[in-house]
Amino acid sequence: MLLLISVLFGTQVLCSWAASPPASELPSTLLSPTCDDAAVQEAADVALRQINADRTEGYILSLYRIFSVREHPQEITGSVFYLILDVVDTECHVLSKKLWKNCRVRPAHTSVYGQCKAIIYVNRSRKIAHLNTYECILQPVPPRYIWGVCPDCPVDACPTEPKYLETAAKSLAKFNEESEQTHYFSVLNVTRASMQWVIGPAHFVEFVIQETSCSKRDPIADISKCEPLSPELAHKGFCKGSVVNSDMEHKQSVTVSCEIYSPQDPVSEEGKLQTNQRSEESSQNHQHAFPAETNPFPLHLGKTVGCVKILPPSTEDISFHKLTESQNEREDSKPVPPKAIDCLFSPLAPAGEQTHVDKPGSTKPVTGPVILPFPEELSLSDSCPGEAKQIDSILHSLLTRKPAKV
Repeated sequence: MLLLISVLFGTQVLCSWAASPPASELPSTLLSPTCDDAAVQEAADVALRQINADRTEGYILSLYRIFSVREHPQEITGSVFYLILDVVDTECHVLSKKLWKNCRVRPAHTSVYGQCKAIIYVNRSRKIAHLNTYECILQPVPPRYIWGVCPDCPVDACPTEPKYLETAAKSLAKFNEESEQTHYFSVLNVTRASMQWVIGPAHFVEFVIQETSCSKRDPIADISKCEPLSPELAHKGFCKGSVVNSDMEHKQSVTVSCEIYSPQDPVSEEGKLQTNQRSEESSQNHQHAFPAETNPFPLHLGKTVGCVKILPPSTEDISFHKLTESQNEREDSKPVPPKAIDCLFSPLAPAGEQTHVDKPGSTKPVTGPVILPFPEELSLSDSCPGEAKQIDSILHSLLTRKPAKV
């Protein structure tokens, strides 16, 4: 009886292999390359660049270290990497389109830190690097660390409070008065705000501005009444401003500095990677970007999907790993249903080889990388997590640690 079952089982397996498409012959076990491997370092660099390029709000993220990596070699050559990256924010806004390596990381006690999960397909022989999906969860450094390191430093506050909106308006008025731009600019949103007592209350803001249709040749009493230019014509900018009040001298000092960015032409998904690569290759600090792909056969790559979620500051002294777990528990230790977010971390690219029909009666093969659900098991390599790009005691204690093996 056991022999019969074995024969039937073996026959079923052989038939299954014979009927499966080539992609199913891929190894089911994911590899665990070292976190300091050159290919892994390159995949992490490109993935983070594409994450930053895909975003339209917030600050450019910088790599702190590679926390975990799994690799899935592909039948069509190349590999899909499943990356977990420890990241921190920088002083560059995503509108600047700067490379993360060219941006200054914020001081640790003012950082927003966290992790990004990313699935990226890399095929060096065909000069392709495509980010499939990503999900980043970030959080500001807890206030107790700020008070412990710098008790007199500015304290972060809610950017939408009226006093910070007023600070941004006064800073922008100074910019509009002194700049050589042909049109007035208006405040689009305030992205960061803080307060400090100097010789009186001092308010600091970072904010995004947009070009309006009002010419500077005509005096304007209220900029808010100016209509913004259309996106394909309007310049945008990122500003840092402050308003410092002196209680002793009864004076007010206003400062502002802005970077203005040229209008971005809309780019299709097919041309997005190539455009990004051309801009990166023209950078003074060339980072071995993949050149425009020249495909010997068509390759189907799904649209990049992802999101960045920022959690509120925590008053507890806990690591980021424990924090994300605590989001799923109530005080009575019962689980809390997960909160809805703007995107779901799920692979959208096709699995295996497919057929695409252009015209009735004609077909041509379309091959795509096999994208698996993001693996729950972390890297098995002892080299992961990798070395930090910069050593910082605050961030090191807050970012996740690799669970102990049991």
